[in-house]
Amino acid sequence: MLTATLLVIWKLILPLLFVVAVIDWLTASESRRVRVLRRTGLSQRQIATRLNLTRYRVRQALAS
Repeated sequence: MLTATLLVIWKLILPLLFVVAVIDWLTASESRRVRVLRRTGLSQRQIATRLNLTRYRVRQALAS
């Protein structure tokens, strides 16, 4: 019974967490997105390409 309950909770929470993560990413500021991508190991050039920004804007976001 406990296993079934945990499984139901898991199936309800996992999609909810995904939705929250997507909403968080879509509403994040430009500088926050840049910092998140930088923490994942992307170079400034890769970040600029991915977010359709200039490298100058990426440098500004990382400096702030």
